[in-house]
Amino acid sequence: MNKKDLEIDGVPATELAEKYGTPLYVYEADKIREQYRKLNEAFSSRYKDFQINFAVKSNFNPSIVELLVEEGAGLDCASKAEIKLAEELDVGEVMYTAPYNRKDELEYALDKDALVNLDSIFLLDKIDEVPESICFRIDPEVEGDQQLMFAGGDAKFGIAEEKAVEAYRQAKNKGVKKFGIHMMTGSNVRDPDYFAQITERLLETASEISNELDIEFEFVDIGGGLGIPYKPEEEKLDVEETAEKVVEKFTEGIQQYDIGEPELRIEPGRFLVADSGHLISKVTGVKNKDTEYVGLDTGMHHILRPSLLDSRHEIKKVNRNEEEKIIERTVVGPVCSSIDVIAEKRELPELEEQDLVSIENTGAYGFVMASHWNSRPLPPEIMVEDNKVKKIREAETKKSIFHGTRLDE
Repeated sequence: MNKKDLEIDGVPATELAEKYGTPLYVYEADKIREQYRKLNEAFSSRYKDFQINFAVKSNFNPSIVELLVEEGAGLDCASKAEIKLAEELDVGEVMYTAPYNRKDELEYALDKDALVNLDSIFLLDKIDEVPESICFRIDPEVEGDQQLMFAGGDAKFGIAEEKAVEAYRQAKNKGVKKFGIHMMTGSNVRDPDYFAQITERLLETASEISNELDIEFEFVDIGGGLGIPYKPEEEKLDVEETAEKVVEKFTEGIQQYDIGEPELRIEPGRFLVADSGHLISKVTGVKNKDTEYVGLDTGMHHILRPSLLDSRHEIKKVNRNEEEKIIERTVVGPVCSSIDVIAEKRELPELEEQDLVSIENTGAYGFVMASHWNSRPLPPEIMVEDNKVKKIREAETKKSIFHGTRLDE
């Protein structure tokens, strides 16, 4: 007896694979909308002046970014191209955050009316005409994930707390009139108390700056880092509890430190889009050695996180059977590298050549980290909404990966 085959928002994954081929990135629009609305309601119902800026670096497909902009999101951009995307979509709120910028990058951001969030004090010297508003990224040295280190003495990001006053002093002396303050300390965190802690910490720094320099803040941005569960046993982030604790610390802090009534901002990426994504792939062969290797037509060139960060993504068999033998298997890709491993010694159902699988939670840091390793084309992307399918990126061809070379002549 067959179980119901895997569907994505009501559309059989087998139909998608037949029509668009594999590998194939698939996104569920309704899941993205649901995540945004849940997060926005949790915070805005507790603090009126609240803004979500989507971290474009997590997924820069214009159709996905546009969907979130329609919901009310601003954008947190990290490159000229992302700022250009914001301009094309006519986004009202655009923040530019990137470390170790070139002068032309800062000038481009300012020319496009993006609010620059400076990661280092020396970046001030690269700005010839300072804007009316500016923000600094402060490192409170609250250390998070050791693989994805955003804060602390060994992190490349942010201005040390003890130099924060000096950063704002220099900006004020250059003529800046309006200020924001920002921090980003961790990634994929699912502990509400963590977000309350960093909020309290950032407000303490803001208070010191405000008292020393007699300035108020237009906004306080506690960054992103909101997590999702990648493993079945992991719990989801309690969004309501997170909002409750953050807003409590925030309102207490701005009153205690008398720093005005700033807007509260966050800049999630993964939380909004990761669960929406599926990478559909076909089994290309099975090899039995000391372990059973299941080869796919996708790999680290399309989904880098498992190889780079030892991250886990659930793997689901698309064609399901009621009684299948579950054994330990290692799932690998076609890239000529021993680290091209998607899942090592994972308990999975029986898989044979031509079977389809879905690699889950690939909506964030999936396609955006893909490469042309082994000169392999990038896969297409499609979006499913209300049982309708829209192609949102064409598949690359063997020739298109050589764009800009002599093969174009």
